[in-house]
Amino acid sequence: MGKIVLEVDKKTAEKWDGISLDQKKLLSKKIDQLLQASLEKGNNDFWVFVDEIRNEAKTNGLTEAELNEILNEG
Repeated sequence: MGKIVLEVDKKTAEKWDGISLDQKKLLSKKIDQLLQASLEKGNNDFWVFVDEIRNEAKTNGLTEAELNEILNEG
């Protein structure tokens, strides 16, 4: 399994910190599936997708610092 880092809003990261390990695993799996699907479509679609995910995460309050902390836990 590999790791990637996504920048998100602080509130999103705080919410991420507040969910269970099982919820984090489920969300990580879903994000992985979405990324795989987007990458298969080509580079341009991928970056549009990344921007959409970044904006959604920011809207939901997940920050870069919090995501980095989460990613560095394992």
